[in-house]
Amino acid sequence: MFRTIKVSAVAIFVSLLATIWVADFSALAQEEHSHTHAPASAKKLKNPLAANKENIAAGRALYNQNCASCHGTDGKSRTEVAAGMKVRPTNLTGRAMHSRKDGDIYWVITNGITRSGMPAFKKLSANQRWQVTLYVKHLMGEHPHAGH
Repeated sequence: MFRTIKVSAVAIFVSLLATIWVADFSALAQEEHSHTHAPASAKKLKNPLAANKENIAAGRALYNQNCASCHGTDGKSRTEVAAGMKVRPTNLTGRAMHSRKDGDIYWVITNGITRSGMPAFKKLSANQRWQVTLYVKHLMGEHPHAGH
C-alpha cells in the first residue's frame, strides 16, 4: 500500500512538472511573438504603395497563396498546420501585432523567422511583399474600407 502511494505521488509530481514545462514553453512561444524580429532600420521603412482596393486585393491573393495555411485566412492562426507546429504562428489580428510598423512586417515577410519555422518570402517581388504587408495591416483592422 505504501509503495502504491509513493508511486502515485511520484507520478503526480512528474505530471505536474511536465505541465509546468509545457506551460513555460507555451509562454515562451507567445513571448517569441510579443517582440519584433526586425532591426531598427527596417522599422523605419515606409510602404511605397497606397492602401487602396487594388493593392489590398493583390495582397490578399498573395497572402492566401503563401501565408494562410499557417496564419489562416482570417489571420488568427487557427489551422491544422498551425496546431501541429512547435511554435504557433503569430495571430496577425492579436494585440501584439498592433504596434507593428509597415517596415517591421515587410522585413519579417522578406526574411522569415528561422526559430519559429516561418520561411522567408524573397521569391516574391518587393512590390508583392509590400502588398502582403498592406493586407496584414488590413487583417489588423487598418484600412478597413480599402479592402472591400
